[in-house]
Amino acid sequence: MSNHFLGFDLGHADTAIALVSGETRERFAAPANLEIQGQSIQPTALIRVSRDGKEELVIGGRAIREASKAENGQKAELRAAFKSRPKYLGEASRDISDFFRVALEETRFSPIPPEGWAGTAIAVGCPSSWSAEEDVKQYQELLREGLAGTEIEGAEVSVVPESRAALLQAIDNPNSPLTVEARSENILVIDIGSSTLDFSLIAPERKASPLLDAGLDLGASFFERRILEANLEREPKAQRFLEHNPHYRDLWLFYARRTKEEYFVAAPTDDREDVSGAPLQAYFTGGKRRSLEILTSGEGLKEARGAPYDRELHPSKELALDPLMLKGKSWEEVYEISLRALKDAIERRGTGYGRVLLAGGASRMPFTTTIAEEVFGRDGRVLQDPEPSHMVSRGLARWGRKRENVERFAVEARRLLKEKLPALIDQEFASLKAAMARGLADVIFDEFVVPVLDKWKAGGFRTGHDVRREIEQQYDAWLRSGEGSAFFVRTINMWWRDEVKHELDRELDRLHAAYDISQDIQLHFDRAIEPEIFEFSAREIELPFETVIQATIITLAYVVTLSVDMAMGGIPFFTGGLTAAVALGGRFTRNWISGLDVPAFARKLPDRLPGKDKLFSGQIKSRVEKQLQGSFDKARASILRQVEAAVSASIERQTKRARTLLMGSEDEQGR
Repeated sequence: MSNHFLGFDLGHADTAIALVSGETRERFAAPANLEIQGQSIQPTALIRVSRDGKEELVIGGRAIREASKAENGQKAELRAAFKSRPKYLGEASRDISDFFRVALEETRFSPIPPEGWAGTAIAVGCPSSWSAEEDVKQYQELLREGLAGTEIEGAEVSVVPESRAALLQAIDNPNSPLTVEARSENILVIDIGSSTLDFSLIAPERKASPLLDAGLDLGASFFERRILEANLEREPKAQRFLEHNPHYRDLWLFYARRTKEEYFVAAPTDDREDVSGAPLQAYFTGGKRRSLEILTSGEGLKEARGAPYDRELHPSKELALDPLMLKGKSWEEVYEISLRALKDAIERRGTGYGRVLLAGGASRMPFTTTIAEEVFGRDGRVLQDPEPSHMVSRGLARWGRKRENVERFAVEARRLLKEKLPALIDQEFASLKAAMARGLADVIFDEFVVPVLDKWKAGGFRTGHDVRREIEQQYDAWLRSGEGSAFFVRTINMWWRDEVKHELDRELDRLHAAYDISQDIQLHFDRAIEPEIFEFSAREIELPFETVIQATIITLAYVVTLSVDMAMGGIPFFTGGLTAAVALGGRFTRNWISGLDVPAFARKLPDRLPGKDKLFSGQIKSRVEKQLQGSFDKARASILRQVEAAVSASIERQTKRARTLLMGSEDEQGR
């Protein structure tokens, strides 16, 4: 099992890696970001350079600097903003794998666990609109391929919807803007990223899975594309250069992004004031060295905000949006339409929400908050995470630890039940066997005695041995039937609920607290046996066959005698005869059966038998129950064996559900 958990936020624009330890006493008990090349955030960029005949991979800020100082196009093959759905990656698949590996190699992660990278789990984020069956699986394979043959190969790699990370960080982070009161309400997280817009509606007591998860491919990188295009329109020579040297585009887009970010930091009051976050970009045309200054202004951004969005949107089905209806609309228009569709989806579900938390680096653009307030209200419910650039990476690290806690908890829960369950059953077995005997006595009367009497009246038997054979066949068929198993399941579950569950819950609650298991993925054993996940077999209960048959024949003997005596106006024998019969047990049943004048009794049996309350009075029933209780003493081990197996199956099912909720399966959430 892992002891350290890395959250790897491989974003379209930037990358951040956070670490949390598995022990609350250690330095990284709370998630903290690690440095890559001395910085906690690095551009998602790489460049391949040839040195001494070998290809060297340079990433992040160093890749930007390497590309910027190049004096000719052959050296400036920068690759940036390459994250996309795996099926659209093409040649960029190699970029993803290589960047992932080198970023980990250059991360200041010290000390590495004693067991090496095998003691580390890495959770990598992906947009929540990606398909778990297709996109996530392919992406995970790409990342693992990047680590093959390296010392990091032993690390466990998982791909996790970023919404899972956002919700965990939003609720568990003590520096979150959410008040204690706000954390008791449903929270809506809006993650505004460079390539996607993701939504998660969270119930704080359900930290594993959102109540609603949705998104679309509306990326804020649209604005740097517009900024670059505006600058190229201003400099036609630079535009022609880029047409002939397209590998410069990623470098210039990177500086367009830095210019956009610098504009929102500077926040000039004059919309005509130009802002730049980039050095002059050198290029060559007509044999001359020229330079491009990448600028933007309030007027330029206003124009970009009104321009049609230039990518496919792929809205998730929860939003109920028609992609054709969105075609030709601006980024702002699509953003507002999506928020209103989200609000409608929440209202349709009737779940409601309290605070709206904006996350993601692009949430720093003020108009995203303004539009959110127009949709959700200006009453202070729209908040911004104080560290949007670190929210996902830290949440991913939390997710990794939570998943590991679920696995460790499951191991401890199985151990606890193995140790405690036999003692609990022993302690309360007297009440279980009493309940089973009480129920089985009724089964004997209803399922064996009454049908035999009906067949007897109809002349279906000639000898007492025919009667016994019929009883044996009826009992065997009942044991094999679903009705027989259902009787034991129902009886065991009622006993479990009344006698065992409360003590077990106390033990489980202690484990839930120790492993920080949130309410939505805690183990619940309201029933010992869940028929849908464990097939209980009545045949496997080692009830002494002869004891049950004897109890049935004794019941039959008294019912027949009582019926005939009452029909003839006689007075039936009671306590003395009954006591003797039970005491004699097998001898009584053998003697009664062998000496039975079946046809004579058939003629004497009345057409209409007295009611059960008379035929199976409390006195007779209590005697039969007492005899049956002894048989359950002998069946104790076989009952315990199946109960333990059923509880173990329930643990596996509930643990699997917890894993699924952590990964975000719609089927398990009942959407």
